[in-house]
Amino acid sequence: MPQVDADGNEVGGVRLPEFAAPLATYAPWNLRAPALGAPDLRVSFEGSWLPFPKNATARLKAGDPRRSVEERYQGPEDYLARYAKALDQLIRERYLLPEDREALLRRGLDEWDYMLTGP
Repeated sequence: MPQVDADGNEVGGVRLPEFAAPLATYAPWNLRAPALGAPDLRVSFEGSWLPFPKNATARLKAGDPRRSVEERYQGPEDYLARYAKALDQLIRERYLLPEDREALLRRGLDEWDYMLTGP
């Protein structure tokens, strides 16, 4: 069985920036919606994205044991610096190409923006 960290994210394998600077729990599985039937079965090839609460108030209200986004990061600059550090490590280890860095940084910033303005 894969091991997970305090956020529920797997710790084995290549540590992607989404895990090094997380905004959510990323699960490699997803249960079927009850309306589709068989709600206790998994959906093939579809994972889950379980976002962290935005702040401590939302975390306490939901009873979520994971730290909120505001409790983790001092703002978008802090988050993006941690995300970039993880990207740079993967580039040094030759898991990512240097020419993909800017596009991946934009993706990280897009996730931040979605997290704070999305649903």
